[in-house]
Formats: sequence, structure tokens, C-alpha cells
Amino acid sequence: ASLEPHAPIALDTERLHRLVGRQALVDGLTGVADRRRCEEALATEIARADRLGTPLALVLADLDDFKTVNDTYGHAVGDEVLRAFAAVLRETVRESDLAGRWGGEEFLLLLPGTGADGAAQLAERIRAALAERPVTPPDGAAFTVTASFGVAPHRQGGDTGTLYAAADEALYRAKAAG
Repeated sequence: ASLEPHAPIALDTERLHRLVGRQALVDGLTGVADRRRCEEALATEIARADRLGTPLALVLADLDDFKTVNDTYGHAVGDEVLRAFAAVLRETVRESDLAGRWGGEEFLLLLPGTGADGAAQLAERIRAALAERPVTPPDGAAFTVTASFGVAPHRQGGDTGTLYAAADEALYRAKAAG
């Protein structure tokens, strides 16, 4: 018996498995990595940075006053703001970097081979690019969105919790400082 008639089915099944695997690691709304993918990459990149002795930085980004956007313009416009911010991230980061949605309006950037200064420069470029991208609600005037950033460099021998806590503390300080 020939296996030839089964080949298209096997190829379709393989394509479906790849698609489902990719969808499981991508945030459906924004198209950037989802939290699970971010957590996996964070652990992998920390291990790599420790093994190779290379720099690694983590940037947490939080859209400012996002609840006000949803309350004022509705969740559809809020979703558009999230998609616009994700687009800025994709356009700004290198291919070797990871941009992901950590949850809600909080995003994570994992920057292998980058120290604190380079990560801060990238965060500034993202902030500036976001400021130049107004959102226009269907029945209102265009507005711009701002974001706050927390930058933390990985310290040799540190773990994911330590790195995340340092970036989260830096983000908290940035939000408090306006």
C-alpha cells in the first residue's frame, strides 16, 4: 500500500501543530510574546548570560493611566493602544531581543548582550516613538499615550526573581517620579 495519499494530511497536521505551538506563545491581542514565553526566555537568557559572562538587561514597561483610556474611550480603543505600543516595541527592538506582554498594560523587554545603559537608551527610544504615534478614537480627538520604564541589568549568579524585582522597583520609581 502506498503512503502517498496520506502525505498531504501529514503535512497539514504538521502545519497545524506548528501554528498551535506558535499561538500558545504569542499574545493574541498584540502579537508579541505572551507571559509564558517571556518566563521561559528569561530563565534561558539568564543561564546563557551566566554561562558566557555576557550582559543581559530586563526592561519593564507600563502604559501610564491606561485605566483612564479604557474608562474614557472604551476597551476597543484600549486594545488599539496596546496593539500600537506592541508595534512600537517590534519596530524598535533587535531581532535578538524579546518583546512580550507580561500582563494587562505591562510589557517586558529582554535584551541579551545589553547592559543597563543600552537598555535605558532603548527605553528612551521607545518612549519617544510612542509619543509620536497618536491614537484616534472613532468619535474623538487624537491623543498620545505615555509609558514608564524600569531597567535592570542582570548580575552574575542572580535569578529570575531577583532580576524581575530590580526592574519592577525601577519601574515603580519611574512611575512615582512621573
